[in-house]
Amino acid sequence: MKNLKKLTRKDLYKISGAANCTGCPKGGYGPGGASNGYTYSCEDYNVLPSRCKPCVLVSSECFNSTPQ
Repeated sequence: MKNLKKLTRKDLYKISGAANCTGCPKGGYGPGGASNGYTYSCEDYNVLPSRCKPCVLVSSECFNSTPQ
């Protein structure tokens, strides 16, 4: 088996695709927003930058193909 080079924390941070949640809003996303107990609505989730989407909690109902 080939020996692999160990990566430092600095190198790991530079890897493309690493989540960087600095500046992303905190809170949950779900249908109806605040009126249904969520901080933000599904529409708000859809306009988030792609780097922020892995950093937030989102209801599975936001991924349904039927409009809400």
